[in-house]
Amino acid sequence: MNLKRIYCNGSSLSAGGGLYENGVKEKYKEYYNLEWKDEKDVTYAKYIADYFKLDLIHDAQCGSGAPRLVRRTYEFIEQIGIEEAKKTLFLFEITDPIHRVDMYCNEIDDHMIVNVRYDDSDDGKLSALSVVYSYSPNNNPYPHNIFQGNIESQVKQYLDSFHNPIVYTNKFKGELLGLFSFLDKIGATYYYMFDNPTLKSHDIIYNELDKQHQLVIEDGVYTTSHFCHKHKLTIKDDTKGFTEDTHPGYWGYKKFSEIAIKFLEPRITPSIL
Repeated sequence: MNLKRIYCNGSSLSAGGGLYENGVKEKYKEYYNLEWKDEKDVTYAKYIADYFKLDLIHDAQCGSGAPRLVRRTYEFIEQIGIEEAKKTLFLFEITDPIHRVDMYCNEIDDHMIVNVRYDDSDDGKLSALSVVYSYSPNNNPYPHNIFQGNIESQVKQYLDSFHNPIVYTNKFKGELLGLFSFLDKIGATYYYMFDNPTLKSHDIIYNELDKQHQLVIEDGVYTTSHFCHKHKLTIKDDTKGFTEDTHPGYWGYKKFSEIAIKFLEPRITPSIL
């Protein structure tokens, strides 16, 4: 088996969330003489792909969670076929679906990013709603205002009437395990990071899965977010407090990728040679 590509999926923690903001980019230029057009070009997946000389399909999306990850991964495998999936290194950064609903919109004939909040409401009802195609300006064919008004109103009505965040989360505990079982069945190579343990409720199963598939960075560090907060490598840190954005910063992604490469190299290099 020869690995030919990396497929990365996750949330803003993998997609370079916040690094697309013009003000932030100006500060990186001012402080470090760094520039980029697409924020995904300065994320860990790009550094890892470049190091191993693999093609990169960077499918992480700001605001998304496990539901989109499961759906898009199956769609990708269906597109390339089982044999090519065996030649793919899958990297997953998994965020729970409580605040991240994957919804299809007939008006645009595509899926939307639907972010919801319940924790600001005393009665547990929907307290905040954001509907977009993408938060990043790169490759975004729809302005945010196309979803405001009628679409947001319909989404809110649906969520109020037919959506329960706990039920939705429990559903994807099984969906995620189903994806991992499928990848194991076809002999695919994959590693994951969990932003929090919400979806890892099956302790006995994950005790075994983690031994083979957890991307280990440091003790107590499970994602780019944990890493960058611990080492003060967030966008806020990089820009010297210009912004309150605590997404992973440029230097955080770079240092995280260096550790991830050391972890992956003995595990995947025999497949590349």
